[in-house]
Amino acid sequence: MQDYEIVRLCLQGRTEYFEKLVDRYQKLVYSLAWTYLKDPQLAEDASQEAFVKAYKHLASYNPEYKFSTWIARITTNTCTELLRKRKDLCPIDDAFEVTDPEDTPEQQVIGRETKNRLETLINGLDPKYKQPLMLYHLSGMKYDEIAEYLDVPMSIVKNRIYRARKMLRQAMED
Repeated sequence: MQDYEIVRLCLQGRTEYFEKLVDRYQKLVYSLAWTYLKDPQLAEDASQEAFVKAYKHLASYNPEYKFSTWIARITTNTCTELLRKRKDLCPIDDAFEVTDPEDTPEQQVIGRETKNRLETLINGLDPKYKQPLMLYHLSGMKYDEIAEYLDVPMSIVKNRIYRARKMLRQAMED
């Protein structure tokens, strides 16, 4: 059964079908929440909140777009709201890990310092560069999915990711 059919059934009062959407997208929602929040309990809470919001706003879902893109947008907005409330910076994922477990203690300290600096630089990026960078590297979304999610052309997504990497590389060299 297609996502839009499940949404249609839910809107017709067959709310038990929403569980199919939860089953289908819970891994995506949780991994996206974990990427932003870096805390399993917070990610679980944000995931539940995202599904509650999705359920409450099912009527606004546009079947022209993928449900996964719609629920991903709700999830990232939920995480952003949660981070604003907590006034935390969004931590960086292990995709940017710069230490190796086999490094010497000195190398591990240098690696942690480098990772902390990179995390600070990423958190300092303008959101228009930070968001596509994180969606690509940390959430594993493809360019076309990011473009659909952000509602911008794919060329802008590619350009912003390129520029974000370039800014980070230059800042790390300084």
